[in-house]
Amino acid sequence: MNEPATIFLNGDDMHLSPAELAAQLARLSAEQLPETDVYGLGGVVEDVERHFAKQLGKERALFMPTGTLANQLAIRALAGERRRVIVQDVSHVYNDTGDASQSLSNLTLLPLAPGEASFSWQQVEAALQRTESGRVAAPVGAISIESPVRRRAGEMFDYAQMIEVCGQARQRGIGLHLDGARLYIASAYTGKSPAEYAAPFDTVYVSLWKYFNALNGAILAGPADLLDGMFHVRRMFGGALFNAWPFAVLARHYANGYLDHMKSAIAVSEEFIQGIGGDGVRVERVPNGTNVFWLIVPLNKATRLRQRLADGGVALPGPGQQGQEAVFWLQVNETWNRTTGARLIEQFRKALRG
Repeated sequence: MNEPATIFLNGDDMHLSPAELAAQLARLSAEQLPETDVYGLGGVVEDVERHFAKQLGKERALFMPTGTLANQLAIRALAGERRRVIVQDVSHVYNDTGDASQSLSNLTLLPLAPGEASFSWQQVEAALQRTESGRVAAPVGAISIESPVRRRAGEMFDYAQMIEVCGQARQRGIGLHLDGARLYIASAYTGKSPAEYAAPFDTVYVSLWKYFNALNGAILAGPADLLDGMFHVRRMFGGALFNAWPFAVLARHYANGYLDHMKSAIAVSEEFIQGIGGDGVRVERVPNGTNVFWLIVPLNKATRLRQRLADGGVALPGPGQQGQEAVFWLQVNETWNRTTGARLIEQFRKALRG
């Protein structure tokens, strides 16, 4: 008899082991007989590109080996000869790529709204006026928005501000890119489809591994005239994998029905959040957030909590400490569907009493 599957209370994906992923890839390959690609061109990779282009409401999509490359090639193409790009101060593009856009694409990033997930059109306009008043012309060619924002624990860019920024920027001929690495998570929480989120933008990137369990890979979607031929630039940057088909096969499988699966997991988490409080235990949520929340437990009750839950098939991440409290960073993912909110509450209360 198979042991019950673990419920992982952290991470965006299903925490599949190498053996599980290898077995799944072997099974899917035997069933589907996918056609291989050559340097990311043709075969099942092209099928997956078409699938995501349709879901994101764009003419064309292109496989990328990483989100870092997808973001950079998008804003590079959108900016063109106008080398300044507006980004969030907390964005992945600005903080976590080793100045790749500056070093490799000669772009100047203008960060707005320090410490905040969102910026307003007024802030963008102030940046535009500053660039226009310089003695050497240095116009802004693109705006990149990340949502949800990893450095803000999954907080989303304010939707009304997003629509205003995009509308005003489009009137001024400024390119628009959405770093939507976790876009499907946002859709599961808000009910807005990925295509609805992507519609105001020229280009959008989504991750294939963060929650589609594809090991590696990203999709960049946008207009055909921008993406046709971009595989040459992808190769110039060293991003042309000889075979990307394994990632495409896994992504296509796990993307199928993902939004419904994630909505079901959210329902489980909401039942847990609503019922877990009391006896010094409480939940703090991220304003305008998605799948991240904090579970706060008295320090003296948290000592052996992880081990006791693990014995019941629940994987709890390690805590931080805030005074006399232990703070657990929890994330909702598809493995929450392996339980119910009531059952999870019961396991927690039993573990806290033990």
